[in-house]
Amino acid sequence: MNKLRELLQSKFEEIQDLEVSPEIPDDVLEKGKTYLTFTLSKRYLEGDFDKNYTYRVNISGYIKRLQDDEENTLEIVDEMSNKIKEKMKELNIKSSFNDISVIDGIRKIQVVAYVSYNEINNALY
Repeated sequence: MNKLRELLQSKFEEIQDLEVSPEIPDDVLEKGKTYLTFTLSKRYLEGDFDKNYTYRVNISGYIKRLQDDEENTLEIVDEMSNKIKEKMKELNIKSSFNDISVIDGIRKIQVVAYVSYNEINNALY
């Protein structure tokens, strides 16, 4: 799973003005920055006699940005979610994005995604 995490991290880091990290507390977010925090989980689907496995990998996380009345924070977060969705599509990752109301001055969009991963050829499908 480490290689997949590195692949995702590098793909998301291609997006300009996006801070990518594992989950971080909301109280350390900085004004003017958009964050993508995510975690991975994997579940066994099937295998063969050579012990080559296929897994279902689930990605869950949040796009976060401090609400700022001097900008259109919602538009910035929505544009970032579209960029993230396109990067996921490049990797065959199926994704969903859910608005979460502004809580404690933080605009959040929940990201839920999944992909199947095959150990034989390291393919995502």
